[in-house]
Amino acid sequence: MWYTECGKDGDVVLSSRVRLARNLKGIPFPARANEEAQNLVLSRCREAMLERENPWQRQVKFIDLSVMEPYEKQAIAERHLISPQMMDNNVKRGILLSDDNQLSILLNEEDHIRIQVMAAGFDLERCFQDANQVDDLMEETVEYAFDNRIGYLTCCPTNAGTGMRASVMVHLPALTLSGTVNQVIDSLAQLGMTVRGIFGEGSKAVGNLYQISNQLTLGATEEDILEKFKQIVEEVIEKEREMRKRLLQTQKYKLEDRLMRSLGILKYAVILNSDEAMKRLSDVRLGIELGLIGDITLETVNSIIYEVLPANIMKKYNLSDPTERDLKRAEIVRERMEEGCSKID
Repeated sequence: MWYTECGKDGDVVLSSRVRLARNLKGIPFPARANEEAQNLVLSRCREAMLERENPWQRQVKFIDLSVMEPYEKQAIAERHLISPQMMDNNVKRGILLSDDNQLSILLNEEDHIRIQVMAAGFDLERCFQDANQVDDLMEETVEYAFDNRIGYLTCCPTNAGTGMRASVMVHLPALTLSGTVNQVIDSLAQLGMTVRGIFGEGSKAVGNLYQISNQLTLGATEEDILEKFKQIVEEVIEKEREMRKRLLQTQKYKLEDRLMRSLGILKYAVILNSDEAMKRLSDVRLGIELGLIGDITLETVNSIIYEVLPANIMKKYNLSDPTERDLKRAEIVRERMEEGCSKID
């Protein structure tokens, strides 16, 4: 899948995403709509994407979230295809998902429609191009709620206007280890950016992974928002790389010892909980990026990060007991680390 790849600036940026929030004219927002209106949103959006000839028709399938088990929805959320909010069954919800998982259209989340396109590495232009294409395609069939003065109307006022949120998932171990990451987060907030944990709003930063996104979408064009956002992310990338060099120069042996210990634990651990696995994988990823660990690739680490998340293990191996999942997680990591080393050899 795309999320295992190492794209442009992949040493810092794991993935990019562009999301467009839209609502259908004349229908209340999902939380206020009755079941009939919620089903109407689902049927109109399915018709727009699946029942008309278009470039996405054969690549996209509809998933009805109301018939899925909670752990199945959590597994999808762990891959950032839906938000945690969409796990609630009080609203009729669904998702239009492409075969490669890069396009996901969230139906009846906070807004009727949230078109999101993701890509490996720092590739916002491609994400925006595909999201914009899907947006135009859907608008040929459905009528959006739009105001000539405000722009696209959304449930949350901060999304009104363009309705666009750009975001990147970044790995910032050096800024975190140096204790300067909070200064960076404060600076980003002053520039109109939001920094959240790995699973978005309300989540914590696990494995030194942070999600950065623009905060406001009103009063600017999509192109202006993307350009400003790109410049800010480029500065964060540069700060992280500079701090990595500084740590390597000033604390080489202490840093190398930490990273190699984490590598050893991942190679030989019998039991691993999710938090420790993410922490150790972050260390190994940093070791690869610094050239201190050469027998495994970033792509392998990226793949392991998603494979060992709790709901994905539960879904794939039918393990509901936490201890059994921790044992399976350690087994998966050991096997994948060995595979990664043998491929390089």
